[in-house]
Amino acid sequence: MAYQRASSTQVFLYAIPAMAIAFINLPAAIVLPTFYVEHTAATLTGIGVVNLLRWWFDAATDPLVGYLSDRTRSRWGRRKPWMVAGALVSSVATFMLFRPAPEAGSWYYGGWLCGVYLGFTLFSIAHLAWGSELAVNYNDRSRISTYYSVMSVVGSILFWVLPLVLAPLVGSSEIGPPVINGIAWVFIVIMPVGALLAITRVPQGRNLSYQNPLPLLQTFRELRFNTPLWRFVAAQGIWGVGQGMYLSVIFIFMRDYLQLGDRFPIIMIWFFVVQTVSMPAWARLMQRFGKHRSWAFSWAVYSLIQPVVLLLEPGAAAFVPAMFLVALTAFINAASYIAPMALLGDIADYGALKTGRNNTGNYFAIQTLLQKANMGIGAGIAFPMLALFGYQIGASNTGMAFAGLVVVYIVVPALTSVIAAMILWNFPIDSRRHDIIRKRLEQLSTRAVIVEP
Repeated sequence: MAYQRASSTQVFLYAIPAMAIAFINLPAAIVLPTFYVEHTAATLTGIGVVNLLRWWFDAATDPLVGYLSDRTRSRWGRRKPWMVAGALVSSVATFMLFRPAPEAGSWYYGGWLCGVYLGFTLFSIAHLAWGSELAVNYNDRSRISTYYSVMSVVGSILFWVLPLVLAPLVGSSEIGPPVINGIAWVFIVIMPVGALLAITRVPQGRNLSYQNPLPLLQTFRELRFNTPLWRFVAAQGIWGVGQGMYLSVIFIFMRDYLQLGDRFPIIMIWFFVVQTVSMPAWARLMQRFGKHRSWAFSWAVYSLIQPVVLLLEPGAAAFVPAMFLVALTAFINAASYIAPMALLGDIADYGALKTGRNNTGNYFAIQTLLQKANMGIGAGIAFPMLALFGYQIGASNTGMAFAGLVVVYIVVPALTSVIAAMILWNFPIDSRRHDIIRKRLEQLSTRAVIVEP
């Protein structure tokens, strides 16, 4: 069953919507909770509770959307109808979330945040599964994942450029109401346009299943026996909680402790530029050393870099050394953009070989749930922990209050990275084993009678 490799143009068009998702995703985790605490009636504790509750909402919707995406039959294929729905829902919810009234509280934040993530669920699960079905082999997945990751970083850069563009108009590059409101207007343009280009110009991909689908509960039971999947989940879940805590307070750390709040957009732009140019290097490293070992190595090194920031003297003099540390962190974190999508496609192939069914949407539903759980649980722990230590956002904090910030920003993320690296190091699917899995799937699919949508 010969299958034509997706062209670079097709992969680029496929990846464009990732820019729109990233434009919202990271800001929603890094600056939006702080913005709501400072500019609306929401509280630190309320934001933390909402982020935890929203995770349960994701836990209910993500697997269901993955299951339905795998079983959708339409003239446009399995994935594209879900992407259309996701683009519409996320656009409306984002417009409301990023334009709150001063009297808006934690429940307003939580309701529209759930709407945004529901839209992202509808879109991203189908989009990621589709990318896996466009790939041909172990290294081709890394190629597609690299395109996807680069566009994600471009979206993040676009967000941090926005305060600098608006600075002449509003008199400051601080992330305040004008920037937050501007995000909403930009997103409702780039999301529909990106989705339209991908849906209309990129082929549907390929399904190598050779058995009929099962009902929902039986499908979930089959996933239990995919041991590489749960090793992946354990590693990324542990790392992700620490990373979620880190991302939730990075803006607070840079502004309140290092006193670089006015330069924070520049720091983040630098971070994502370095991350973008680092991705091809990590793609080559993954081809040589394997996806899982390259990824685990990056986590281990990250845990050593983080504490160095405490050696910097707060104030303007910290800017240059902070940029150097940010560059190192960006290079190391680039691996975490490429590896998950590429590795999970291999895990889905293993599952298809064992069960005969294409449950790729379910696998990426788990991945999407993990990503959102990382942010939700991370922020849900980080903000109440800051409150427990007596931390005051925007104030001068010393003693126990500052110790709480160090625990949330440095200690927990470093520990979780080390534990996750140990779990992932001896992951069972490498290039050789995946080639065996893929060839066996080709043979079984050739013999089977499966009607494609």
